[in-house]
Amino acid sequence: MNQAPLPQSPPLLAERQRTGRAAAIGLLLLATVTLLGPLFSWRAEIELVRTEMSQRLWQQARLESSALAWHLALLEAELRRVAEVARLDPLEGLSEQEVALLEVALGGSPLFEGGVVVLDASGTSLWTDPARPLSLPEPLTTRPWFQRMQQAQPPSASVEHLANGDEGRLAVVVPVVREGALRGALVGAMRRDLPGSQGLNGRVILFDRDGEPLWSVSAEGAQDDELAHLERAEGLFAALQQPDGASVRGRSLLAAITPVADHGLQLALVVDEGRALEDLRTRFLVQLAFHSLVLLAALGVFALFLRRAYRALLAAEQRLRHQETVAALGAASQLIAHEVKNALNGIQAALSALRGSPAAQALPVTAMRAQVVRLSNLARSLLSFGAPRAASWRRILELHLVVEEALQSVRLLPESSDVALEIDLQQDVHVHADPALLESAIDNLIRNAVEAAAVARDTGMRESPWVRVTLRATGGRALITVEDDAGGVDPQLEPRLWEPFATARAKGIGLGLPLARKAVEDHGGTLEFIRTPMGSRFALELPTTSAGGGETP
Repeated sequence: MNQAPLPQSPPLLAERQRTGRAAAIGLLLLATVTLLGPLFSWRAEIELVRTEMSQRLWQQARLESSALAWHLALLEAELRRVAEVARLDPLEGLSEQEVALLEVALGGSPLFEGGVVVLDASGTSLWTDPARPLSLPEPLTTRPWFQRMQQAQPPSASVEHLANGDEGRLAVVVPVVREGALRGALVGAMRRDLPGSQGLNGRVILFDRDGEPLWSVSAEGAQDDELAHLERAEGLFAALQQPDGASVRGRSLLAAITPVADHGLQLALVVDEGRALEDLRTRFLVQLAFHSLVLLAALGVFALFLRRAYRALLAAEQRLRHQETVAALGAASQLIAHEVKNALNGIQAALSALRGSPAAQALPVTAMRAQVVRLSNLARSLLSFGAPRAASWRRILELHLVVEEALQSVRLLPESSDVALEIDLQQDVHVHADPALLESAIDNLIRNAVEAAAVARDTGMRESPWVRVTLRATGGRALITVEDDAGGVDPQLEPRLWEPFATARAKGIGLGLPLARKAVEDHGGTLEFIRTPMGSRFALELPTTSAGGGETP
């Protein structure tokens, strides 16, 4: 049964608002913590991966430096072996025997895939490997590396960058010295890639003793072509030495710098941090989004359950307050009803004394009798509401007789003379019930219908109103219907039709229908309201029994 909302007191309303705000703030804090947790975890994961990548970069740089140092040492050793052959003297050109020596010793050697060349003291090319010719720009006397070799005392082997010659290859230069004098040089160039670059993703930059970039190359299979001209950046060597990573030309870089043993060179392995972590960041962001959606969905479900629980709490509080109000009204109505009933008993006794006299037929006396009857019904309703009677005095009843008794009392109403009563009652329908309670419930239904029909006549809605009362039994159930053509219950009142004190009639107090439904339900039956095109229909249904006391099949 729906209950009308009770007016809220300001303290109670403020307390509810504080409770709602506290719940909302709690959910907001929980959502914030829930979302910040994965975010912090994601940042920690990124930092961990960055640290691991830096460590692997240092390991790879050391391996690359060692491989390059061994490779250069091997090239130097091979060139030095040939340069120390006594009969090789490039000062006055090469003889056939010397050319044959060079072709046997260096021609087609897998060590010098970049090519090999023999120079005289003036920098003139005397011989180059026919299979892999190495062309150097002339004159070489203008090249810093050639000038350093001529000025060195004594001349020594070095690793040089053949810039602007043969696409900038790295080469080993070994001087040919006879009796302390420079007679020429052997130059062997490396291939374009690095000896240890397989599987390396990044760019290798080689710096000289002064920190100036000599040469750079992408590792084999690397796709980072955007770093191809990185060595042109100003102050690159100093920037790459920063422990927390470098920022060069707006790009965040990870670098590892290590010396190339015995050659005075520095090898730097550089990777683009943004590109290296791009896939990882994308994967973490997808995971973060998925986890966030799952957590938000869980929070949404939790909020929904919390909202339902909060509404259930409010409804329970509403019912409790309603019950307390009804209990207080019941106690007050019982006291009032007792006082009214005592006064009515005195008036009824006085009117009884006039019975049989000419004054008993006078209009004032008749009006007084009608008002006494109405007030008696009001007092009885208030007493029943204040102290409801349990259906304990039950016996087998002929149901049409109970309906007739209720009709008999209704016919005494002044309004009944203006309303046509249509009666259709099936006989031999038995129920196990408390006669007083059942008769009171049926009386309330018929009385309400007659009074509503009379009001419809007085207001001009119906010229000849009627009330139809029927009784039928089928399938072990007895059905009593009370129908009228009075226009029906006010739609605004219909949701509260079964609540105590809910009424639209000036003469009613709204207790008849709640008490009627309570009495019917105590007997295992139902009472329902049905709106019809002409008015209202109340359907009262009860389980039937046989005349001997058993239930009807």
